[in-house]
Amino acid sequence: MTAQFPKVTAADWRAQVEKDLAGASFEKTLVAKTAEGLAVEPLYTQAPALQIPGMPAHFSLSLRQRGEGGVRGPGRAQPLTRPAADLSPQSQGEVTIHSDPPEDLTSPFILDRDPLGPDFLATAKRVDADYPHGTAGLISTLTHHDAGADAADELAIALAAGVAALESLLQAGFTAPRAARQLAVQLAVGRDTFNELAKLRALRLCWNKLLTAAGAPNTKLLIHAVCSSRTMTQRDPWVNMLRGTTQVFAAILGGADVITPTAFDQELGTPSELGLRVAMNTGLVLRHESLLGHVIDPAAGSYYLDTFTDALAREAWKRFQAIEAAGGIIQALPTLEAHIAATWQQRLESVSKRRTPILGVSEFANPDEKLPLPARAFTGPGHRDAEVFEQLRLRADAKSPHAILVTLGTLAESRARVGFASNFLSAGGIRTRETTADEKAVVACLCGTDERYATEAIARAMALKAAGCTRVLMAGRPGPNEAALREAGVDGFIFLGCDLIASLNELLDVYP
Repeated sequence: MTAQFPKVTAADWRAQVEKDLAGASFEKTLVAKTAEGLAVEPLYTQAPALQIPGMPAHFSLSLRQRGEGGVRGPGRAQPLTRPAADLSPQSQGEVTIHSDPPEDLTSPFILDRDPLGPDFLATAKRVDADYPHGTAGLISTLTHHDAGADAADELAIALAAGVAALESLLQAGFTAPRAARQLAVQLAVGRDTFNELAKLRALRLCWNKLLTAAGAPNTKLLIHAVCSSRTMTQRDPWVNMLRGTTQVFAAILGGADVITPTAFDQELGTPSELGLRVAMNTGLVLRHESLLGHVIDPAAGSYYLDTFTDALAREAWKRFQAIEAAGGIIQALPTLEAHIAATWQQRLESVSKRRTPILGVSEFANPDEKLPLPARAFTGPGHRDAEVFEQLRLRADAKSPHAILVTLGTLAESRARVGFASNFLSAGGIRTRETTADEKAVVACLCGTDERYATEAIARAMALKAAGCTRVLMAGRPGPNEAALREAGVDGFIFLGCDLIASLNELLDVYP
């Protein structure tokens, strides 16, 4: 006899959750917001019925080196180290990337021509006439991604560039289906696995809508997904292997036709042979051992992913319409660049306050790490999430700063804030050592409970100043005793949500 459970509706669940929250806001507590302003709910019970057109059954791999490349209208393509066909076995139907038409290739290929460039039409005509499996133009949004664009902006820019390219092809005498076959899209895949997976699916939805309006519905779009350089780090570069793996994973499940992994050490200079080998093997393992390329659109049917894909596609389409209303991609570029710069500043603030953590850099940094190559100042192009912390670390390398963590009370009482303060200071390359004594140091940080602070912090701060400490900090918010604590010698407070970059720069100024 099977047990009978009462039927619970979404409304019943919501009522119980709000009861358990005891007055706290449901939206503020449980609903997350993405960089695009889209909501991620804690529970999904239904989703739009999406049919994502043109999802591939397999994917190709290619490698690249980071380089400035040539200016590419709305984006810049990153140069390949060599054709993908030289790097991995090609099965029938796999797509390769080339700079020039391959004379003996009958399987699909993409040329890296800028669809808004002066030589695109001539190349497209040659490919259309001589290569039935070829695609001449690659619309790239990598430059905008590196500059700080969010997913909706990247999609909107790709769509607007696609409209401009289609118009030029149609005016040159191409039919809509032939024109559509001459365009592919290159997108970066970043750190948020599910959002990036949805970005590629949303691109196919929007692109099909665009081609339907142009008269070429259900024309397959070739997508080249490139692992994001913006997420790579110089410090603790070994974590980049994990970043690359999750990004390749998202690109595969999102439906990319060609995927370019990143070498874990690429931000330290020319990628090493080990870096290139690990990058390629990441994709090969996911293809041949995890068999991720054997399922078409594995995200289909997920309430969350289908809902988010639909929401992202709608937001991207709205921004695309705004670009078209401004006169098209070329006319809108100055406004877009200003908007993307503002988006980057918001992202930078989130990174600086550790709302967007970077493993091995802003979280659990190791000031004593040994890098395979010396770190160097990042000068672009574009941005990287870790760049502000890496600037701090370069400053710290020249000073070898140390700080003491002065514990108050028992080990159990001090442990939480010792961990927080050590993590905080290590992000700026400041090594730490625990002590219970009032010692002389350039920087000392009090670590204890709020109750210990109330009874001991003032006296200990005065003692540390008397011992010769240049700067005395307290781990935690100051609370109502801030004025008394500052009068006693506490120079600053470090806590979750404070500006890590500003605080660490100020501390490094103190060291000789």
